[in-house]
Amino acid sequence: MFDSVWLAQDSTPQVSGIFADKLSVEMSEAIDNLQKILDTTLESFLDLVQCDAGSVYTVRKDRTEEILTFEAMITRSINLRGVPEHLGSLKFRIDDSSIVGKTAVSRKPILLNHVSTENRVSPSVGETLQYTTRNIFSGPLITPRGDLVGVVQLLNKLPRRGPFDPHGTERLPAFDKRDERLFSIISGQAALAIENSLLLDEQERLMEGIVNACVTAIEARDPVTSGHSLRVSNYSVGLAMAVNRIDTGPLRHLNFTSAQLRELRFASMLHDVGKIGVREEVLQKEKKLHPHELETIALRLRLMRTQLLVLQQAEKKDYSEAIRRIDGGWIRILEANEPSVVSRATADLVNDLHSLKVPFDTGEILTALTEEESRKLCIPQGTLSETERVEIESHVNKTYDILKMIPWSKGLEQVPEIAYKHHESLNGTGYPNRITAGLIPPQTRIMTICDIYDALVASDRPYKPSMSAERALSIIESQVKSGKLDGHFFEVFVEAELFDTSGVSVRERITVGT
Repeated sequence: MFDSVWLAQDSTPQVSGIFADKLSVEMSEAIDNLQKILDTTLESFLDLVQCDAGSVYTVRKDRTEEILTFEAMITRSINLRGVPEHLGSLKFRIDDSSIVGKTAVSRKPILLNHVSTENRVSPSVGETLQYTTRNIFSGPLITPRGDLVGVVQLLNKLPRRGPFDPHGTERLPAFDKRDERLFSIISGQAALAIENSLLLDEQERLMEGIVNACVTAIEARDPVTSGHSLRVSNYSVGLAMAVNRIDTGPLRHLNFTSAQLRELRFASMLHDVGKIGVREEVLQKEKKLHPHELETIALRLRLMRTQLLVLQQAEKKDYSEAIRRIDGGWIRILEANEPSVVSRATADLVNDLHSLKVPFDTGEILTALTEEESRKLCIPQGTLSETERVEIESHVNKTYDILKMIPWSKGLEQVPEIAYKHHESLNGTGYPNRITAGLIPPQTRIMTICDIYDALVASDRPYKPSMSAERALSIIESQVKSGKLDGHFFEVFVEAELFDTSGVSVRERITVGT
C-alpha cells in the first residue's frame, strides 16, 4: 500500500492539560481545509492516471530535519478512504531508504512495474488491509517556484477492461511516460495548493504553541493557581457545546461554530496572562501581612516589651498591664493575619494595639501597629489591601494589552475582547470599565461563570479552603439573582453537570436563578 520503511513513531507536541483530548471537536478550518485538499488532489491523480489506490506524503519539520509524513490515502477497490489510525504516525526520511524518500531526493517520478519483495508493503500492514501492491508510480509534488512539498504514490494501474480484483494476480498495465506527462499536468498546481494549506496548518500549530507557552508562563509566574487556566478553558468550551445542544428556551437559537469554540478556548486559556505583569508577592500573598511585615511587628513588640521592663525597673512603676496587652496582642495579630472575615473583637484588638505606644530615651515613640499594618489586619475578607487589590485587578488591562499585540488569524480576532471582559458584570458593577450586559458577549458570560466556579472549588489556593460544588453553585446563583451573571448560561452549566460532583443530588438541591 505504501513504503515499508518508516521512522519510529514519535509522539508529536500536543496541547497540554485535560482538554487536549477534546480538540477534535473543534478542529480548525485550516486543518480541515488541508485534509480536503489532500483528498481532492489524490482523487484527481487517481482519475487522471487511472489507478486503484494512492497515498500522499507531505514534507514536515521534525526537530532538526525535514521528514515525509503520511497524510492521505484512498483505496477504491476495498472502499478505504483516509489513513487508518494505526498508520497515521508513519514518518519517512528524505533519503534512499524508501521509495517515497528516494522520490523526494531525486525530485523525479519513480515507476515500479514489477514490485519486488523489498518494495512491497510491510507484511503486517498488508495482512491488516488485505491488499497487494503490484505496481507503483511515485511522483514528487514541486511548486512552480521549485519547492518540494510532498510525494504522491499511485498504486495498481487499472486494467483496460474489467473490474480490478485487489486479491487477484492478473498482470496490470504498466506505468509509462504518458502517465508521467499526465502527472506533471496537475502536480505543480496541486503542490501550490498543498503548500498554501500546509502554511495555514503550520500557522495554526504555531498559534497553539504560542498559547501554550503563555499558559506555561502564567503558571510559572503564579504557581498558586497552576492549572486554573486550562480548567476554565475546559469548563467554558464544555458549556458552549452544551448550549449548542439546546433546542428549547432562550438560548435555543445560539450556536457556537467550531471557530468560535476555538476562539473561546484560547480566550479562556489566556484570560489571566496579564498576571505576568503583577508582582509575585501580591500574586502569591497568603496572609494579610507579608512575612517581612510580620517579622517587623514581632521585633517591634519585643523591643517595646523590653523597654517597658526597663522602665518598670527604673521608674518603679507598674507596666504589667501594657506588657500583658503586648503578649496577648501577638497571638491575636497572628489570628487577624489569616484570610478570614474580620470579627468585631479582632478589629477592637487591632485598634487597641494601634493605640499602644512606648517611649524610648532617644525621644522616639514606638507604636505596636502602624496605620498601614492596622489597615491590612482589618481587611474585611481575603488577604489583599485596597492597593494590592487594584494591582491584581490591573491584570485585566495587561491581558488585553498583551493579547492585542498578537496577530490573531481569521476567526480568532475576538480573543482579546472576550478575555478582557471576564471580570465585568451584567449590572455594571464589575471591572475594569463597569460596562453592562449589552457590551458583554456570550463567550465572556460563559467564561465568567466558569472562572468563578473554578476559583471557588479549587484546592490549590493557600488563602482559602476548597469549597464544595454545591456551595460554589449557591454563591454563583446569588450573583445571578443580583444581576451580575447570566442566569440562562448558569442554568445550562448546572443541568449539563460540567462540574466535579455527585451530580443529581446537587442539581436537585440548587434552585437555578434566571
